[in-house]
Amino acid sequence: MCVLLSVVGTMVALGWSLGSIEAILISIVAGFSVNYVVHLAHSYNNSSGDTYERVQSAFGEMGSSVLNGMVTSVGASIPLFFCQLQFFRKFGTFLCLTIAYSWIFANFGFMCMLVQAKLPLKEKKGTH
Repeated sequence: MCVLLSVVGTMVALGWSLGSIEAILISIVAGFSVNYVVHLAHSYNNSSGDTYERVQSAFGEMGSSVLNGMVTSVGASIPLFFCQLQFFRKFGTFLCLTIAYSWIFANFGFMCMLVQAKLPLKEKKGTH
């Protein structure tokens, strides 16, 4: 939800009006925005220990992969900024914004909420 609000807010700040291109882009923001949260949550869930150990493990196991995914996706969107067709230029901007906001909220929002919540997760079976 934070990614959606941030992307739409930035689109408004850039002066975009709601047309068919923007409607298509907004409809796919959910798919792009959950990727990093899902990877970090999966790694957190499969880790053992208390909350802090799980967060450290999740960042240790998936942090570099998530960062590299963000860098390559943003890098792939940059050439689209210079396209002549408006759809591709807007899609490049949209992709860059969505990926950047998604990475920021996954690393600094979601993981911080996990630490604050201190979820009472039980130890995995077979480990003592």
